[in-house]
Amino acid sequence: MDEQSSNEPGISVIVHEVSPEYQSLYEEWMERAIDAHRKSPGFLAADILRPVGSTLRYAVILRFTSREDANSWLTSKVRYKLLEEASPWLLRQDRYRTNSDAGFWFEPLNGGDRAKRWKQWLLTWGVVLPLSSVISWLLSAGLSVVDLELSLLLFKLISSALLSLIMVYWAMPTVSRLASRWLLS
Repeated sequence: MDEQSSNEPGISVIVHEVSPEYQSLYEEWMERAIDAHRKSPGFLAADILRPVGSTLRYAVILRFTSREDANSWLTSKVRYKLLEEASPWLLRQDRYRTNSDAGFWFEPLNGGDRAKRWKQWLLTWGVVLPLSSVISWLLSAGLSVVDLELSLLLFKLISSALLSLIMVYWAMPTVSRLASRWLLS
């Protein structure tokens, strides 16, 4: 692994197929697993994307300070012990992938075809356009309420920081999941 990638954050996506009769037990098990994630070196955050519709496929997005920290967790004895507790009666399948960027938004976990670039662009633009408009409007309104004027540069810096934060932590994971069939068709 090159030196540059060791300085980038590690983002792991874990997908669990859960047996329907054990969904509530899985939720309890997942709480214990999240507690274990938090104790792992380099841990930053965890997001659980719960199933939508009739499928029982959970996606867990883990963020670590480096890709090495993420891989250390994924191959740790603690994680293997947790998986042993849950397999095979609780989990039908456990798959994961680690990236050092947000490329996982558009890549299928099972190694299938990647989404077409024009679809990635269209989906991202469809989120950026309304968000950038709303964020600018809300920021302007908030600043006028407190009677504060910012330079154009500072206004744009704050707007873009808020936009990036919302895109990475909420908007793109949600929208990509909802549009996954279209993205990969």
